[in-house]
Amino acid sequence: MSDPLNTSDINAEGQAIETQDWADPKTTNIARLMAFFILPSVFVLIAIFAVFWGLTHQKKPAVATAAPVPAVSAPAVATDKDAQIAQLQAQLLALQSQFHPVEGAPAAPAQPYYAPDPTALAQLSARVDRVEAAQRELVKATAAAYAARSLQLAAQDEKPFLSELAVVEPALNDPAVAAALRPYAEKGVPSAVALAVTFPSVAARANIAAHADDGKTGLLDKIRHALGGFISVRRIGNPGGQGAEAILERAEIRLNSGDLKGAVAYLDTLSPAAQKALSPWLEEARARVLVDDTTRRLSETALNRLSQMTGSPSAPLINGGVL
Repeated sequence: MSDPLNTSDINAEGQAIETQDWADPKTTNIARLMAFFILPSVFVLIAIFAVFWGLTHQKKPAVATAAPVPAVSAPAVATDKDAQIAQLQAQLLALQSQFHPVEGAPAAPAQPYYAPDPTALAQLSARVDRVEAAQRELVKATAAAYAARSLQLAAQDEKPFLSELAVVEPALNDPAVAAALRPYAEKGVPSAVALAVTFPSVAARANIAAHADDGKTGLLDKIRHALGGFISVRRIGNPGGQGAEAILERAEIRLNSGDLKGAVAYLDTLSPAAQKALSPWLEEARARVLVDDTTRRLSETALNRLSQMTGSPSAPLINGGVL
């Protein structure tokens, strides 16, 4: 048997060629040195080279993909800006051509010219004037109606109503109306209720004066007449009669029902002596009738005028209006 550590080769001629003797200690140390130092170093170098080669090939695709981006997007941005600039220049040129035509620029299409119709313009202007005038008249009519109604309400009281009359006076067509009301507006007129309260006492004095005028005055009537009417007794219950007592009773009935004008109409039929006894009261009653009739007529006329302008048929027309 041959030693495995001592090997030899035989050439073609049959001669033995000596090979490495692995049992030699020198050979053994060299093998160990290669196993522990040289071979690991080779593997480390191979690993470093592999890592370096991998890093180098990873960076190259990133640079290659990132580089074309500006080359693709830059022309698009530039194209958009150029288009916007061109559009703005075209708009500016169109505006300039409207005021100062630019040489070489296409002329803008001529707008059709419509000549105004003088007749139509005149009709439109007249219609506007009528509408404005109607509005002014409506405002004036509303103010006049409100002022007349305020005057009517204020005149029903016993207080003066001169300020309310001053508001209505500019709208009056007849100055005599204001002149007739002014004396009563300055001091006021007793109300219909106050006149009704004081009527029984003055009616008793009128009854005494009527009997004295007829020569039918008895002793009791003479005593009452001498006392100046402080004691007054008047028989009632015969309103259908013909004497002064019947007339006074009918007037009192009208007065208590709110018909002052009807009561004054009855009292006007008394004898002059009886009317003289009623003189102070009768003057105040006639003033109250005048004020009430005049202010009511003013208010109704103003309301009727306003209803005509607004087209409302709620109130009938009053002939002879003074507004």
